[in-house]
Amino acid sequence: MQASLTPVSREYAAARNMLRANAAVWTPAFWTSLAHARAAQRRGAMQKLRELAPLVALVGSESPRVVVEIGTAGGGTFYAWCRAAAPDATIVSIDLPGGPFGGADGPADVTTLSRYGRPAQALHFLRADSHDQETRARLDEILGGRGVDFLMIDGDHSYDGVKRDFEMYKPLVASGKPIAFHDIVPHPQAPGCEVDRFWNEIKDGRPYLEFVDRDAPDQYGGIGVVYADGDRRSRDRRRRRRSIASP
Repeated sequence: MQASLTPVSREYAAARNMLRANAAVWTPAFWTSLAHARAAQRRGAMQKLRELAPLVALVGSESPRVVVEIGTAGGGTFYAWCRAAAPDATIVSIDLPGGPFGGADGPADVTTLSRYGRPAQALHFLRADSHDQETRARLDEILGGRGVDFLMIDGDHSYDGVKRDFEMYKPLVASGKPIAFHDIVPHPQAPGCEVDRFWNEIKDGRPYLEFVDRDAPDQYGGIGVVYADGDRRSRDRRRRRRSIASP
């Protein structure tokens, strides 16, 4: 039986996964990304450290100017995107109050989330159903024709739900920019979570990344990243069919 990892060894493994995601992150920003992931967990992020940290490093390496998150819940990942995005970025949270997959509740949450932004960042909170065309229209108005540099999809976890989020919001993502999904591994203990089904469909034939902590005693989570259609930089092409997981 495999021994469980200590907190120190988990942080080491998270750093190792970050290095695999982007070998150029052996800089102060590398360790900053790890610190941001830990801080996000303290603020309610449900992702595992060894899965979230490399994603934060990846987003930080892009320094996105426009970020959209579908499914914010407690706001931990929203905090991470505020840290990883450009100092003057526009960051949009779309979340359904009282939603079945962890929706945020009430104006107090927005007040807390508003504190996560940096002084020159523009934060927007759409407390609505991401599948509603009016929500998409409101986002279009906020973006004003700008492309999304990073899209996080972590809302409705049903097969139809995650598929609809992808189909509705992918057209807004700029060419070659990342789109991330949470909960890409099978969740037999949660039959309503079907992100893995959709993930296995869309990653076929696309450049993709997977951050999966396979050493955890309870298998859940997993983060997958694909890239918007169009020309990609050479380093993105090298990521094709690459899985980054604990050995």
